[in-house]
Amino acid sequence: MTRPYLVLKRYNIINKGSDYKLDNVTSKNCPNCYELLFKEINKDIDYPYVCLYCDENFYNIELTHNKG
Repeated sequence: MTRPYLVLKRYNIINKGSDYKLDNVTSKNCPNCYELLFKEINKDIDYPYVCLYCDENFYNIELTHNKG
């Protein structure tokens, strides 16, 4: 998968904009949909990573690195 630009664009359209940027993309994949994760920018949330495609948050121990 790994389409961070399209995932970010979709997320912004659905949520009427956001503060996530392509600079926030990591090399880690979502265990549910395998899209690249973004660093969580909301400091009120304890999780360091978020999947903008399936709108799930993750801890580092739950993730895999992108081998591509």
